Amino acid sequence: MERIYSKENMKLISLAFLVALSLCSCSPKEMVRKVSLADGWKFRADQESAIWHRAIVPGTVHTDLLRNGLIPDPFYGCNERDLQWIGEKNWIYTKTFTVNSDTLESSNINLVFEGLDTYARVRLNGKELGSTNNMFLKWEFNCKELLKPGENVVEILFESALNRFLSDSASYGYPVPGGRWVFARKAAYHFGWDWGPRFITAGITAPLYLEIWDDARPKDIQLITKSIEEDRAQITALFEIECTSAQRATITVSDRDATYYSGELNLTPGVTLYEIPFKIDNPRLWWSNGLGEPHIYELQFELKTESGKSWSRHITYGIRTIEVVNREDSIGKPLYVKLNGVPVYMKGANYIPQHSFITEVADNHYREVISTAVKSNMNMIRVWGGGVYEKEIFYELCSRSGILVWQDFMFACAMYPPDDNFAQSVKREAQYQIKRLRNYPALAMWCGNNESDEGWHNWQWQKSHKIDSADAAKLWSGYLRIFHDILPGAVNELDPGRFYLPSSPMVGWGREASMTHSSSHYWGVWWGLEPFEKYLEKVPRFMSEFGVQSMPAISTIREFQPANADTLFSNELRSHQKHPTGYQNIGAYLAMENLYPKTLESYIHLSQIVQAKGVGMAIEAQRRSKPYCMGTLYWQLNDCWPVTSWSGTDVNNNWKALQYSVRNLYRDILLSVIIERDSCNIHLVSDRLTDTKGVLTANLGNFQNLNKERNILTDNNFTIKANSSVKVISIPLSSLGTIPERGSSIIEASFKTSGGNLYTNSKFLTKLGSLNLNKADIKMEVTKVKGGFKIVLNSDQFSPFVQLYLRESHAWFEDNFFHLWPGRPMKLFCRSDLDYKSFIKQLKIYNLNLYNNEN
Repeated sequence: MERIYSKENMKLISLAFLVALSLCSCSPKEMVRKVSLADGWKFRADQESAIWHRAIVPGTVHTDLLRNGLIPDPFYGCNERDLQWIGEKNWIYTKTFTVNSDTLESSNINLVFEGLDTYARVRLNGKELGSTNNMFLKWEFNCKELLKPGENVVEILFESALNRFLSDSASYGYPVPGGRWVFARKAAYHFGWDWGPRFITAGITAPLYLEIWDDARPKDIQLITKSIEEDRAQITALFEIECTSAQRATITVSDRDATYYSGELNLTPGVTLYEIPFKIDNPRLWWSNGLGEPHIYELQFELKTESGKSWSRHITYGIRTIEVVNREDSIGKPLYVKLNGVPVYMKGANYIPQHSFITEVADNHYREVISTAVKSNMNMIRVWGGGVYEKEIFYELCSRSGILVWQDFMFACAMYPPDDNFAQSVKREAQYQIKRLRNYPALAMWCGNNESDEGWHNWQWQKSHKIDSADAAKLWSGYLRIFHDILPGAVNELDPGRFYLPSSPMVGWGREASMTHSSSHYWGVWWGLEPFEKYLEKVPRFMSEFGVQSMPAISTIREFQPANADTLFSNELRSHQKHPTGYQNIGAYLAMENLYPKTLESYIHLSQIVQAKGVGMAIEAQRRSKPYCMGTLYWQLNDCWPVTSWSGTDVNNNWKALQYSVRNLYRDILLSVIIERDSCNIHLVSDRLTDTKGVLTANLGNFQNLNKERNILTDNNFTIKANSSVKVISIPLSSLGTIPERGSSIIEASFKTSGGNLYTNSKFLTKLGSLNLNKADIKMEVTKVKGGFKIVLNSDQFSPFVQLYLRESHAWFEDNFFHLWPGRPMKLFCRSDLDYKSFIKQLKIYNLNLYNNEN
């Protein structure tokens, strides 16, 4: 049966399907035609004396100014400070385009902008066409009556978002916590964050085109998996079509292997939802990275009308069930994902926009960041609420790679204006973004905001902003309206069955309930300067934020600071550190490890290994606590500019020590070695869906006397149960040597499965700066191979945390920050486009031995 939902009266109509008719013998014509208007733009400041310059669309005013040589590189040196004038001005963009008479005979012609940032007035041939006030919306204007044969002129006036929100907030009557930028539906990070610069952008940030159609226009398709059995999956497609007249059409659903549906539709005037049921035999399930294949069905929808016009759309679809469990239990309120009925531990990171100017992120950048997630054994990325809803390619790549997406709505660390106009804009935004993203199999859940609930209850906003009780009641009422009414209402209506979390976290990190209820952001370490050992006790049900800062690669620093400015805290480095006490905090954590670097390159290296140690301790503690804790998302995966931050990869995708550590700690089996109190404890954690047999060993190595190495656990046959965590052994520290001897000791553990997979981990018995290390002579052989270089290293002394890097260029090393023992050569590959001579000239080695011998 076919069901039709009319948006005009929402009346359910039942029709019988007929055999598909041959509608037209002639070649089909496009039902909807899109004519790109991306080329030929120019721009200037909104003042008569300003000169027109060439613009690139999509783009931003900052990137257009840069390409025309009108401003210096915004990321270089301290230029950010000197370029704030750009966000204070209004800007005009314009282009001339031609329309022929045949086009004007079409019944409907719309001017469509998939992204305008943010406050824009659109004029066509000198007449006002419409205005915009939300960069997260698609804007569509009926322009048929204003078009003329031949040349047409479109003009867009961008009002300064800064001036606009200053005006809006000044007239509001009371402060709205978070900053006056909250009045603008614009990416919050554009106004500066503790890892990003303040560049208040404007521009045409996504494709724009004329959309031309006559009697029918498909608007959307929603796919719903109704049931999954071993031999078939029942799926329903809700097909939204706008028509100007009644007509017949055929609809076909297929992929390269089969046709799943073919039938006739009776199209009715207005906007109508048509229900198309079909089944897929012997379905192959979509699984997350590490659990199985993320199988994709390449579904093709084709619609043909009796007038001979056709339309098609490709949809990436995965068959799976997904449930986010967030019900009260005897302890509190867990938060975990069940994929295809299986509880799955989430391993991932928080993702921010990859560039301060969003149009500068190319497809290859998305491929790199998702490739990093896959290589790092992640299965989830959280799209953080202070950035943007990402492009389709991001969700496409996540879906094809088995990376689940925790999707925040774009709200962060603030309250928002409690008025009707703002609320209606938010509602339209939510409806648009939900419909745009809901079909991707990667989409796991929606979250209302980042830390706004915590801010209201824990950050003393009412006191610091001097908000009286009456105004506080208005603000809280507005908060509830958006995050407990509008957003969940939109999800329930347009994406039923998908989990919605009002805020992350729901309880602040200073409260006991933050460890027992839902998601947690634990910042006692870093913000509170607590030692890393605090992570051993602060284990929540799902850790969705935590982290420690480190420096970016020296090659990234070279992009904003010349070599002759290489001091530890140059003005350039201070400009590229946005946390108010960032360098002090890094220094404090270095000191906790008895590390006091004196040069920039040692500071870079040591900050990265200390970051990896701290975050690694947290990851291990959280995974060991499975199933009490069922998720780890560290802050943060990436950067938006060259900066000292919490990221595991810098803006050029240079992997820090953290990223290499995460790759090991996020494997399907974790071998965890932890020194706590008076014991060395060894745990095994498995995310596999079957039991795993293997041999567990552990050695106590002495890097001052290699002959003193001894086994502390030998050939221990062990079976780790599916989806479980277990402590295997606890060894008294007193049995591992005297305190002075511990400065020369390391525990190395391994678990080799019956299938041949090897899992390793190691731990020192003292602080990193207290290790007894000799000066090491590391020999290196480099061979040019396809795509890069093969490198073989040998050392005459134990060398911990050996790092290979290039001083001027970016490269990806297959492995890095590893421990190198005498007699154990290390072989690895480096991906680089450099020639051999240039590569050898730039290639450098650092290790902890060098630091010890510098001090």
